[in-house]
Amino acid sequence: MDAKHGQRELIAAIQRGDHKAMEAFYHRYARAMFNTAYRITGDYHYAEDVVQEAFIKAFAHMKNFRGDAEPGAWLKRIVINESLQWLRKFRRFETDREPPENSTPPDDDDDDMFADRALHQALARALLRLRTNYRTVLSLHYIEGYDLQETAQIMGISYGNVRTMLTRAKQQLKKLMENERTTH
Repeated sequence: MDAKHGQRELIAAIQRGDHKAMEAFYHRYARAMFNTAYRITGDYHYAEDVVQEAFIKAFAHMKNFRGDAEPGAWLKRIVINESLQWLRKFRRFETDREPPENSTPPDDDDDDMFADRALHQALARALLRLRTNYRTVLSLHYIEGYDLQETAQIMGISYGNVRTMLTRAKQQLKKLMENERTTH
């Protein structure tokens, strides 16, 4: 049985209300979805809440899933939308915030791409120190892989604002990384 056929069977079982299939789907995607929510919200507990809400919505709307997209991509879009709704609800797009003392980002699925784990952790800490809108635009564009137009649509801002924000976010991230190197 190929992976695509296996996914279709899993989705069909979820659409029939099979709770074991729902659990398997959750376990297949939960970690990656949590990492996405965490990168956007910047808060461990809120990311957990976002992921829970996203899975609830996904299961509630699974009957409408036609298979036009991969289930993981479809779910990731729900997680991103839930994360952005959370940010809007708490008006956190424009606020500066410091991560909690000794804040350690969760392990990411992409850890293997970093030969230097210390560099990966420094980058993750620096991302958490960015303004929320900067962290969000960097995450959507560079980590989630959306182009600038898609990022603008997702964030509900203009293409020009995304370009400006992305430039400023990269500059700020560079400064934070330089500070990380001098303090550690």
